[in-house]
This record gives sequence, C-alpha cells and structure tokens, in this order.
Amino acid sequence: MHSTTRLSGGRLRAIGLGAVALTLVLAGCGSDSNADSGEEGSSADQLAEARTITEESMQRPTTIQDLGPIGAPVPTGKTIASILCGLKSCEELNSIFIDAAEVLGWKVVTIPTTGAPESVKAAWQQVVQMQPDGVIASGHDTYLYADELEKVVDAGIPVVQNSLTEEATEENGLLASYNNSQTTRAGGLAAAFVVDHSQGKANTLYVDLPAFKVLEAVRENFEEEYDKLCPGCGYETMDVALTQVGKEIPNLLVSKLRANPDINYVQMPTGAMSAGVGAALKAAGLAEKVNVVTTASGATNFAAVAAGDELAAQALGFYELMWLEADTLARFFAGAEVGDRNAIPMIRQTLVEDNVVETNGLYPLVEDYDAQFKALWGME
Repeated sequence: MHSTTRLSGGRLRAIGLGAVALTLVLAGCGSDSNADSGEEGSSADQLAEARTITEESMQRPTTIQDLGPIGAPVPTGKTIASILCGLKSCEELNSIFIDAAEVLGWKVVTIPTTGAPESVKAAWQQVVQMQPDGVIASGHDTYLYADELEKVVDAGIPVVQNSLTEEATEENGLLASYNNSQTTRAGGLAAAFVVDHSQGKANTLYVDLPAFKVLEAVRENFEEEYDKLCPGCGYETMDVALTQVGKEIPNLLVSKLRANPDINYVQMPTGAMSAGVGAALKAAGLAEKVNVVTTASGATNFAAVAAGDELAAQALGFYELMWLEADTLARFFAGAEVGDRNAIPMIRQTLVEDNVVETNGLYPLVEDYDAQFKALWGME
C-alpha cells in the first residue's frame, strides 16, 4: 500500500512517497506527515459554488439522455457476451443489462473474471472463440487484451464498454465507451460535497484502487475540484489492492486514521471499498469524527447512508447506463446511426440520509427510464 500527502499551499499536488523510496508497512498505513491543517479553508464564493453544485447533484433526475428514436426495427435473436470486471457492482450491472436484452429479444452469455489482468485477458480469449453478435465489458483498459480485441473488432463484432479511461476511437475499435475520463464527474461532485459539508474545513483521505485505471480519472477529477473549491483543505491519498477490498481495508483504514488524527473525511471512488468500514470506525471510536463518502455507490452504501454509518453516496444511473449500452447495440444491429457517443454525460445523484429512496438494492434514478428507452426503440 502507498500513501501520499499534499504539500501545504493549496494548489500543489500530492507527492508520491515512492519517489524517496520509503516503504510503508501495513501497521502504519501511511506517511509520518499529517494532512495539511486546512487553515486557509475556502472563500465565501468558493463555498457558495460548492453549495450550488451539491444542491443540484442531490436532485433526482427525471429524463434519460437525449438520444432520439432509432427509427428502424431492432433485430431479435442476438447473442451478447458480457465480461464482468471482478467487483460485485459489475454483477449488478450485468443483471440490469440482461433485463434490457430480454426486452429486445437477445440472449446474454456472462463471462466472469477476478479482475486480475490474466483473468480479463482469458475472458477476451473466450469471446474470440465464441464469436458473439456483440460484447459489453467494463473497468479494464484495452491494452490488457489488445490482441483479442483486435480480432473481435476485425470480425465485425460491436464492442460497448463503460468505466475505461479510453474513449471510443478508430484505433481501439470500440463502438462506444461510456463513463470515460472525459465524462466522469464523480470525483468533482464528491469534492464539492465534502467542501460544502465541512464548510471549508476538510482534511480528506482519498483511498484509491489503482487496479482500475479508470479510477485515476475519478481521483484527478476530485483533486481538481477540491483544489478549486478549498485550496487550504488538507488532502492525502492511500492506495489499496483489489485483493484487500471487502477484507483488509477496514483495519488498514483505522490504522491510518489513528496515525493521522486530523483526517475527518474519507473518500472512496467505488462503494465496494467501504465494506466493513462503518463497523470498524465504530469499534475504534472514530465514527463520530470521520465521515465516509463514496462514489459509484451500491445498495450497501445506500443502506449505510440511510443508517448514518456513511455520510454520503453517489448513485450512478446504473439502470440508465446499461440500457444505454443496449440502446447502442440496438442502433448498430438496426443499421441506424450510432455516432460519436464519447461525450454523452452519465446520470448521477448525490445521496444523503434524507434523499435515499431504496436500501435493499440498486434502483433507477429516472423512475420511468425503461418506458423512455422503449419509446426510442419503437416499443411503446
């Protein structure tokens, strides 16, 4: 695990302790330096901007993206290969896509992975052998399986992905890449929330998961907005491994917080990382002092927010995203224009205790999302 601390002086970026060859032991979980005390805080204008962003992000969306009708019959009988990313959230996304596929009369073949590079590559090798009509996947950039992807694309098979750093280009051959580094606002919305809630007095620990390269863009988005809205707020980062999710993170985090008592906010770029953290903070007597905020949050996070165990979550419109992926493939199969979809924004909502509407599972942010998509598909 690695930790970084932002230098005092607002706009200066975090520095990597690896640059000075400092090995961090798990018991310490970080550097000897505490976060910047945040004495400079935010100006009145910066706090007002953070409040405006946060208020807007808390409103529940009512419409899907402006896509326009397909205008042609969508063929049935297609087989779609769905490659999972290795996290539980991707299993949930897959279930939502299956619902959309059933509406369109398609079959989905699910290919699980552990999230490790060799497992992801093996999944793509399986796709090459399958030769499905289409492929969806998420979370892993194309360099991990470039040879396999090239074979799939050369065979004329459309590939739709989400949560990559990459956009869809002629070079990688993707039909669409959603929630990419261009369109992710997750980190920025979370930063605005933290600044607003703390009133410019945040000392934030950002717990990162480098195994998923797309999360780098989320972190950078957070840092940019955080620096903009609260140049005097403290900031540190701590890296964890994929194998530590759901297992070691709570104890590692408690050790880090005890060694750095100024930290009062913990930001995690995916909700799966917070499993067990609330209980660990309570047991350590830190629950009243440290606020946990997640993005790409799931049902467990929604329940934790409603119970007061986590301060805030950020719901990505998972239903809307996966039906958007189905819409993309439907347009391709129907011979309709797909166009450049790299800049299509994702649907999101910041959730706190009083605006969570469901705690037993993921739920659509746009209540009638399915009816809106069916209307585009000529299935009203």
